Amino acid sequence: MIFNEIIEESKLNAWNRLIQTLDKIFGFKSNGKARVRRVSQKFDQKNGEHVILLEYRVKAANQSPIKTNITKVNLSSDKDKKK
Repeated sequence: MIFNEIIEESKLNAWNRLIQTLDKIFGFKSNGKARVRRVSQKFDQKNGEHVILLEYRVKAANQSPIKTNITKVNLSSDKDKKK
């Protein structure tokens, strides 16, 4: 059992291991619905540190998008009004 888990973990790349760890931390099942992306990266000169913002998205099995009834407003530019 432990041997199989070690083999499976060795097949994962760093991003997949991060997703798996975040799934465990936040209590989501690892079903392939989660993803991580780097939002931004900068250097904090005051502290001498690299700052990297990551976005972790996961869709749980019992969740669905919230539907809203917002209608789109047709906006036209001033150039269109002059014609």
